[in-house]
Amino acid sequence: MFTMLKSLSAAFILLSASGVQAAFNTNLIVNPGAELGAGSPNGSVVAVPGWTTVGNFTAVNYGASGGFPTTTDPGPPDRGLNFFAGGPSNASSSASQIINESADASLIDTGGVTFSLSGYLGGFANQRDNAVLTASFLSSSDATLGSASIGPVTEVDRNNLTGLLLRSTSGAVPIGTRTINLNLQMTRLDGDYNDGYADNLSLILQAAQAVPEPASVVMLGLGLTAVAVHIFRRRAISGR
Repeated sequence: MFTMLKSLSAAFILLSASGVQAAFNTNLIVNPGAELGAGSPNGSVVAVPGWTTVGNFTAVNYGASGGFPTTTDPGPPDRGLNFFAGGPSNASSSASQIINESADASLIDTGGVTFSLSGYLGGFANQRDNAVLTASFLSSSDATLGSASIGPVTEVDRNNLTGLLLRSTSGAVPIGTRTINLNLQMTRLDGDYNDGYADNLSLILQAAQAVPEPASVVMLGLGLTAVAVHIFRRRAISGR
């Protein structure tokens, strides 16, 4: 009985160690919808947790005074309270974050990992201000192995209406990727305020081969233990 349990436990540990990759099938972006922290009620600059900002990049309440997008303008159906904006009195602002994928190096280097990049991007009325989200895939020496971008959403795309539209792209994660650099660039081309807008950003990695969820591995381990106990009881009853 002990030998059988030991073998089953070893199998369970192997599955746990090699099968569960927490980075896959989940949004890797921290604060993807500007919901961490308080948004500005008037477009002023506020702190944006999870992002390293340059310029007057900020988070704004939907319906903020000054003609910003409202909860009924085009945008995410589950938009929450806030969205990202380029901010006051600057022609260019940005926010970035770095995602460490070194723990998934062995699987990435098989060439069997793909990515999906998406988000709602937009601007104000007939102005050309816009947002672009770029994911750059970097090696261990920070060399750029590839990149993918979504945006811009132009005023023509928006029919000269204030709001945000969904954009997405996907592809293969380059072999050798160890970090992913995300950069959300806001550009002002008209007016005084940088009305590049963004919300509900997402970066998801997927493995070509199915990766068991943590709960599945736990259930499998419990199932293996139950099988061992059942066999032991049957042998005890039969005297063998």
